[in-house]
Amino acid sequence: MARIDITFGRPELAAVRNAATRGDLRALGSALTAGLTSAHDRLDRVKVAVDTLTARTGASVPAGLDDWVRSEPGNPTALAVRGGVEVARAWEIRGGALARETQQQRLRDFIAILGQAEGYCRAAAQADQRDPAPWSFLLQMARGQQVDADEVLRRREELEARAPQHLGSQLHAVIALGPMWGGSAELAADHIRKWLTSAPAGSTLPALFFVAQYQRFLREGRGFVRDAEVRAEGHRAAERLPNRPCATPDEFLAHNYAAAWFALSREPGPANGHFKFLRGYATEYPWTFLGAATGQRALATFRGKRQNALLRLPI
Repeated sequence: MARIDITFGRPELAAVRNAATRGDLRALGSALTAGLTSAHDRLDRVKVAVDTLTARTGASVPAGLDDWVRSEPGNPTALAVRGGVEVARAWEIRGGALARETQQQRLRDFIAILGQAEGYCRAAAQADQRDPAPWSFLLQMARGQQVDADEVLRRREELEARAPQHLGSQLHAVIALGPMWGGSAELAADHIRKWLTSAPAGSTLPALFFVAQYQRFLREGRGFVRDAEVRAEGHRAAERLPNRPCATPDEFLAHNYAAAWFALSREPGPANGHFKFLRGYATEYPWTFLGAATGQRALATFRGKRQNALLRLPI
């Protein structure tokens, strides 16, 4: 069975999703803070909260969220969730089209809402200087704000100081530095190589290589994948990933990106190894990118590529 489930079957994330689905913000606040085991755990929970809240309300502010912020001034959890929701709302309003194909009013609203998001996130960071969540959202919004590379790197350094190995947050730095947002694949790759020099064994950050290459794919198409050195670097990155069935959201994300990379490079053998670690859990990205050419949804693309990899067919 294949599925997309942002909790990956983890009970602490399911508790967050359930509270957010009910709109029970008191229970949500507790689910986001009780029994935290690490900075990564905090980031994973806040992301599930934001994704669940905005899945229900889209471009609107979820009911009660502003009341929560007003009733508990200085609560870093309320402020971080509110900031994250503003980031998601901004992208919902902007849409996924290129800037030149997007209405000017949408772009103006997008920038204005990102400014509001930054305000909430800066306040959250001030309220709890140890919390990585506001820095994750500040990094996520960087490309939309069109800040320069130095500011992207400053935000990433703040995140790294609090959650140095969180793939789901650090990938936003790669996207902001990459070719889709005014940078280049070379710029992103150079920084990734520097960051990986200090990554410990078992880190999921080597998957940042695949994140950068999928940004390149969106810009250039598939042709660059034939480059021998690019393919060799992809194998080296894959070999550094945790070599076991996935357990954490970052591990699922890393092996989804690795499996999708080897689908893109048409190497079914290596792809199959990563599919096995995933235990049927797919992530929306990068499968959405890979399926766009055929109009397939992410889960359908995942299933098709997994079957071909299992049978060692061209993928």
